[in-house]
Parts: sequence; structure tokens; C-alpha cells
Amino acid sequence: MSVKSIIKLSQNSAVHGDISYKKEALGLSIGISGSSDTADTVNNTVAYARDEFMFIIEGVVEIKSNKTGNSEIITAGKSIVIPHGYDCQWHQQGYLRKFYVVFKAQKSLEQSMVEGVVYIDEKSHIPWQKTSDGHQKKILYQNNNQRFTAGVWQSNALTTGLINFPYHEFILIYSGSLICTDDMGIAHNFKRGDALFIPQGTRCAWHVKEKVSIHYVQIK
Repeated sequence: MSVKSIIKLSQNSAVHGDISYKKEALGLSIGISGSSDTADTVNNTVAYARDEFMFIIEGVVEIKSNKTGNSEIITAGKSIVIPHGYDCQWHQQGYLRKFYVVFKAQKSLEQSMVEGVVYIDEKSHIPWQKTSDGHQKKILYQNNNQRFTAGVWQSNALTTGLINFPYHEFILIYSGSLICTDDMGIAHNFKRGDALFIPQGTRCAWHVKEKVSIHYVQIK
């Protein structure tokens, strides 16, 4: 897909999955997926060959390290990254729905130094960084070639002019609201729980009335 426009991801998409954006040459796929196992547990042993961000909309999953045996229970409302090379098992009971961003580098990468699930969370001990334009962010995960970055970004009242987005960015509105206006002058309103994707080169402007906190993934 070579679309250069604001893409809204709907939580009401098809149960078995909806790919909102895919760029095979980059190894990038973004969308929503839903699955329901018929057995009591889905137990897949997976050495991750990609970086994957996910936000659990509905359901619960256990992700277990094959190296340490430690488990993480991921519930609805949580954002995480499963790093490239993490050797783990996915245990799922019942129905689960998630937003996802998958990035599989075209060139082989060394295994990530992170051996475990990374939580994208405002309460992380990682300190806030001030951005050059006066906002704040936490970079909570970055892969080895620094092309896949995930974190939290926050802003108070904000208005920008039209800008050309310099990279691909997935955005989940964690709190507050955001108005994103495209180059046709059409305003797209996003509130808590909504997700959008802005392909590289898309022209758009942002407006925040009060305060917004987003979970983001940037792909360069």
C-alpha cells in the first residue's frame, strides 16, 4: 500500500483480522486482529523474528520466557512490545483482540538486548525527556538498528501547521483527545482508545485542546 493519508483503525473491525496498512518492502504491517481458540490453551513456542507492538483491546494472554520460565500476564488496556529474537511462548485462553504493529527488518539483525516483554507505560521508571518543541516523551524500546521505536509522548494544548511526516507513525490515544487535519482540510477526531496510522510523507496538522497522552511506534 502506498497510501499517504491518515488511517483510522477501528476496534470494530473483522474478528479474524484487518490489515490497515502494509508495506512489504519495509517489512511493516499494521492493523487489528482477533482470535478465539477452541482448546483450553493456545501454546505456541515462538522465537520472535520481528519486533511487534500490541495493545490488548479485549482478552488476556500469558507470555512465557523459554529461557527463564518467567511469565507476564497481559490484560486488556495494556500496550507492550515483544522484541525481535525473544524466545517465548504465547498462552491464550478464549477470545483476544489487539491492535498490532509488526516490523520485520529486511536485513538480518542481531538479537535484541532486551529479553522480555517491554511495557509501554507512563509509569515506567524511565525518566521523561523534554522534546525540542516543549513536550515530553519516554523512549521505552528501540531495536538494534534504531528503525523501530516505541514509547509515550505527552503534550498540553498544541496547534501545528501542516507538516510532512518524516517517518511512519502508529498512534494510540491513551488519554485525552487529538484532532488531526489532513491537507484537504478534513478534521479527524480521535479520543481515548482510538488508534491511527500516519504513513511517511503524509501532510497533516495536529490540534490538542487541553492535554493528550499517546503510545506511539515510529518506523524509519
